[in-house]
Amino acid sequence: MKIGVLAQSGGKECAELVSSIEKISGFACPVFDISDSAGATVQLDQAGVVWNGFQLDEFDKLVILGFDCQDPLIPRAAVSADWSIWQIDYVVDQQYYSFISSVLRDLERRGVRMVNTWDSLKYNFSKALLLSRLQESGFLLPQWLCSNEMSVVEKFCADEKQVVWRPNSGRAAWQLFLDKQRLYCVDPSKAPVLVASHPGLQLQRAFVCGREVLLALHCSSPYAADFEYMEQVWCCESNVVAAELVAAVASTGATWAQVLYTEIDGRPCIYDIDLDPKYGWLPIEFRNYLNHRLAEQLLEIPVTTAAPLGNTARAERDSLFVRRMLVTLHELEANKYATS
Repeated sequence: MKIGVLAQSGGKECAELVSSIEKISGFACPVFDISDSAGATVQLDQAGVVWNGFQLDEFDKLVILGFDCQDPLIPRAAVSADWSIWQIDYVVDQQYYSFISSVLRDLERRGVRMVNTWDSLKYNFSKALLLSRLQESGFLLPQWLCSNEMSVVEKFCADEKQVVWRPNSGRAAWQLFLDKQRLYCVDPSKAPVLVASHPGLQLQRAFVCGREVLLALHCSSPYAADFEYMEQVWCCESNVVAAELVAAVASTGATWAQVLYTEIDGRPCIYDIDLDPKYGWLPIEFRNYLNHRLAEQLLEIPVTTAAPLGNTARAERDSLFVRRMLVTLHELEANKYATS
C-alpha cells in the first residue's frame, strides 16, 4: 500500500508516525509540507496533482496532519478589491489556504483515501455543529448550549449542578465555568461560547481508527501531594463503549479521531471528537504504542503485533522543568522572608 503524509511543518508526532509506518511496511512514507512557508512546487490540472514532483493522486492513502479547517473564511476587507493586485498578507494567506483546500478535495474526488476527509475536518472548526450532528445521530451528549446572551447562559447554569465551557471554534479544553469566566466571556459583542453540564465523573480519552479503539485512557488533573504532579494517564477498559465510540467517529465521516467522553450507565457521554488528534504530550510508552497501532490500521494490517500495555502504572505527562529546581527555588524565596 502506498501511503503519504500531508503535514503542516511536520513535528514530533509526524516524524514518529512516519517512522512506525516505514518500520512496519518496509517502504518509504514521504512527507509533504503543506505550510505556506514550505516553498513547494505544485501542479493541479485535469491530469492529476503533482507536489514537488510526486503524483499525489497515485497514492492509495494520504494522512493529513495539522491542517486546520477554517470554513467559512474571513471575508475580504473590500468587496470591490482586486485580489490580483491587493497583496496584503491575509489575502495571500487565504489564497494559499483556498488552494490547499482545493487540492485536498480534488484528491478525494480522484479516489485517494484521505485520513481524514475535508468534510470531516470541518467539525474541528465548529464544535456546536459537531454536537448537533452527534445529537441528531442518537448519541448520548451532555446538556449543552452555545450562546453569548447572559440571561440565557445564567438560566442554563442555574439548572445544572456543574458547568464546563470552551470556545465554539478550534482546539480547546473544556474548563470549569465559574463566575469570572461567565462575566468575561458572555457578551453580545463577543463570539458565543459553548457550555455543557458535567456530572463530576472523570473524563476519558479514546483514540479511534477505522473500526477499532486503539487506546483508551483515564487522565487525572495536576495535583500536589508530597510534591507537585503533572497530568497523569493510565489505561482504562473500553470494551463496553467501544462500538458506540467507533460509530460516533464514523458519523462524522472520519477514519482517525480522539473522543473525549465520560461513561454513564454503560454508554459514552461524548463531549468532543478531535478529527486531528494531538498526542505528542502522552508519556513515551503510550505514544509508542499508539503510533504502532495507528500505523497498523493505516496499513490495514488485521492483527496487531504491538506488545499490550495492560494495566500499566500511572505515567506522568512530560514537563520541561526539573521539579527539584522549582522546589529549591520556592524554598529559597520562602526563607528570604522568614524572621530570624
